[in-house]
Amino acid sequence: MSSGFSEQAPAPTPAPYRFLIEALLFLSYLVFGLSWIGYSPFLGNFQARYALSHGQAGLLISAVSFAKIFVPFLAGWLAVRFGIKRGLLLGMACICASLLTPFATDYVLVLASRFVLGMGGAVVVTLFGPAVLQWFPPKERPVVNGINGVAVNAGITLSLFITVPLAERLGRTETLAGYALVSVALTLGWWIFGRDRGPTKAAQAAGPSERYSDVLRAKETWFLAIGFAGPLSLYLVFNTWLPTFYKEALGLSLAQGSQLAGLANLVGIPAAIVGGFLTRRSGVRRPWIWGAGMAVCVSSFGLFLGRDVTWLTVSAVVYGISIFIWVSPLTTLAMELPGMTPARLGMVMGVFFGGSYIVAFFAPVLTGMIRDATGSFVPGFVLFALSCWTLVAAGFLLPETGSRPVP
Repeated sequence: MSSGFSEQAPAPTPAPYRFLIEALLFLSYLVFGLSWIGYSPFLGNFQARYALSHGQAGLLISAVSFAKIFVPFLAGWLAVRFGIKRGLLLGMACICASLLTPFATDYVLVLASRFVLGMGGAVVVTLFGPAVLQWFPPKERPVVNGINGVAVNAGITLSLFITVPLAERLGRTETLAGYALVSVALTLGWWIFGRDRGPTKAAQAAGPSERYSDVLRAKETWFLAIGFAGPLSLYLVFNTWLPTFYKEALGLSLAQGSQLAGLANLVGIPAAIVGGFLTRRSGVRRPWIWGAGMAVCVSSFGLFLGRDVTWLTVSAVVYGISIFIWVSPLTTLAMELPGMTPARLGMVMGVFFGGSYIVAFFAPVLTGMIRDATGSFVPGFVLFALSCWTLVAAGFLLPETGSRPVP
């Protein structure tokens, strides 16, 4: 069966420097998560300040997602033309645009700075996998993928738990600007210490158009993108609107709503790492993908249909485990497709994230518009909870690349 890929890249020899590379990348994307969702608890303030509808307020979160529609394709091209180090440096520099957002004087400037932030995050997340493929040997990749898979989610979790308390103590502008200053420091760190390694230079000799055509012809690329689109859309919808929903429907405070929404992210951090160990130990990928997809579809309904805090807490724990445990097996499977090299993986991830975010960009905005039209968030939540069946489908359609294929 032809998949559009050529010969496999040689596995890299372990090098201690890989841990510094990993630390800089992980922390950069973590702080991106802080800046991304740090504005979610204050959407009501922005609505009042600029006289925005729920849909317009949701755009402040979705503007970040919008950049991830087309920028990942560019990031894949950058990996081929200029190397992964330079591509990541450009992405990190764009993340630093979050320093402008707290001081913007009108809605358009806020939206523009959020868009540039999204561009940076799109480049970094797209080139995360190629960097791992460069620096880490195959046996370490499932665990590293699990850790990297929760970098932004660790930032989102921290944001949901600490942003409101920090803003009450330090001020909203100071808190959000502080997140951005950490991104500036990490960008400088990557500029000084970041490196390319392994097969990237050889990959640069090939033209990007031919390589991209191979990637686009491979059905596995599209199975990956479609599978990711459903849970990503639901994830963004919940992180954007659950705190507001809990305040409106249950009468919880903004801090309580943010922390309850953040519980799923908190639980998901160890779940994704455990998923990496399970992927490595079991030797298979697909069962962890479609099994998690089924659990996401069921548990997500408990987060908005329940009215008891205990029920909501249990639902958040189950949802948090299932929405993250598949990250490592899916990412590892992508790295193990025939003929994968760091540069080509950048292109696969470009289609993976770009295709997924075409759908995910509209999810918070559409949910806000449904809320404006119906007076309730529930119809929008139901719509995107059902969309998670795409992950189940991907788990069955993708090939098993592990050492013990599923019969």
